[in-house]
Amino acid sequence: MSHSELKPRQKMINLIYLVLTAILALNVSGEVLDAFKTVNDGIGNSNTSLKTKNSDIYTDFGTQFLNDSARAEKAYKKALQARALSDKLYVLLEQYKKQMVTEAGGIDPETGKIKRDDDINVSTGLFVENEGKKGKELKKEIENTRQDLLNLLEAQDRKEAEQSFALKIDGAVPGKTWEYAKFNSVPVVAAVTLLTKYQNDLLSAEGNVVAKLYSSVYKNVDKVDRFAAKVIAPGSYILQGESYKADVMVAAYNSTKDPEVFLGQFTPDVKADPDGGYKMIASANEALPLVNPVKVDVQHGIGKLAMAGAATGNKKYTGVVRVKNTDGVYKFFPFEGQYQVAPKTAVVSPKMLNVLYIGLDNPVDVSVPGVAQSDVIATFEGDGKLVASTDGGFKALVTTPGTTKVKVSAKIDGRVVPMGEKQFRIKRIPNPVTTIDGISSGGTATATFIDQRAGVVPKSDDFIYGSLPWKVIKYVVSIHKGMDLYKIENEGPVFNQKIKTLKKGLKKGDTFFVDEIIVMGPDQKQRSIPPLAYNITAQ
Repeated sequence: MSHSELKPRQKMINLIYLVLTAILALNVSGEVLDAFKTVNDGIGNSNTSLKTKNSDIYTDFGTQFLNDSARAEKAYKKALQARALSDKLYVLLEQYKKQMVTEAGGIDPETGKIKRDDDINVSTGLFVENEGKKGKELKKEIENTRQDLLNLLEAQDRKEAEQSFALKIDGAVPGKTWEYAKFNSVPVVAAVTLLTKYQNDLLSAEGNVVAKLYSSVYKNVDKVDRFAAKVIAPGSYILQGESYKADVMVAAYNSTKDPEVFLGQFTPDVKADPDGGYKMIASANEALPLVNPVKVDVQHGIGKLAMAGAATGNKKYTGVVRVKNTDGVYKFFPFEGQYQVAPKTAVVSPKMLNVLYIGLDNPVDVSVPGVAQSDVIATFEGDGKLVASTDGGFKALVTTPGTTKVKVSAKIDGRVVPMGEKQFRIKRIPNPVTTIDGISSGGTATATFIDQRAGVVPKSDDFIYGSLPWKVIKYVVSIHKGMDLYKIENEGPVFNQKIKTLKKGLKKGDTFFVDEIIVMGPDQKQRSIPPLAYNITAQ
């Protein structure tokens, strides 16, 4: 969808307010006061429209995040920050408006007007008297919110936004403070209209920032115009009994969108090209140009081949990468490769791929064919240590990210003979998924569902070692009820009493947001994990 900035409307609102202010300075007539009410109502309608427009952007952004979280996460989190900044200032402006209306006698139910709409003491008393404390605070809050919103953008986008940013402190009068120029001896209806205008400026600025963040997700993604299937392997020589592994990929690929990779014998449709490879095949049909195709696992845009080395000798294989274009056309990129299986001398393999995780007892099998396990010696080169386990294998304990090697030797005829080595990557345990009660990780929910939940539960069920114990240190819950925004800090996993109370009575259109989540995993390191957001769709 399009996310335009409604600049002509914004200019018209500003112009009308300036004209009315000028007329007001000449003659405070009933007609002028009525005109301010009309303008205030009009800006209020515009604010409703802007809220709807901004909500649509957030909905699109949320869909984009769900479809391509790896690329959209950073910008999406900034967009949520923009919403929080906007909500905070919007609520403050609304509170001041309500306070002024109350002090001016409230709203006349018959006319819909403020009872003492010409009262010039209300805004003066609130913002100018007492050395203008509240006026200065409001000015600072507007300026800070403007800068904080701009700071969410990259340098180039920020420079462009600064020139057209609606939210700003204007109307300076020489020799007078901002609060004096804006609120001193100003009829209450005019002061309320001014604050409504600032709310309009704020919503426009929020929409501007979020739209730029939305468009930035794919802003720097290069378009590709040529593809070629490639097979990349660490080596073509493996030990008998081990697996041959290689990466099959389309050059100039998208690591967040997976193609499909298949192994099988070529059909006559596959033709060689002059470069020694194979011609790409385009078809409206998804049928593969292969006999007896077998699908290959794909991770982050790269096919992961795994072939058993059951028998020694030279092995060849063929296959295709299938990609579907946005126009519905299928493209097939043929590939071929080969590897050699040789008799083995030593085997070093982790039970859970060649990755060791900090804070875990990583099981590692080490053996040498024909040598008793008691005569096998395994040591780390670099960070970490190996500890013998009760099943005859080893547990690898590591503390620092990077790489390390396991070196294997064997006692043969009284001599210690080197038998081989294997390199491992050392990684931190991946962040868990944030859920509430372990059953939901965000999106839309009913008010009843949120009300029945007890707290935040990090889950790592998809982790290769299975579920891990995660300790929740603290988090912040933000609840948006109608025009009111509540922000509560919580320690531990279970919602505190204040959160439990505020969760009750949620309605359609409200939001429930958990952020600033700090947890501790088996590595005893605190870390921040992704936020959790719900839009309330029904009771």
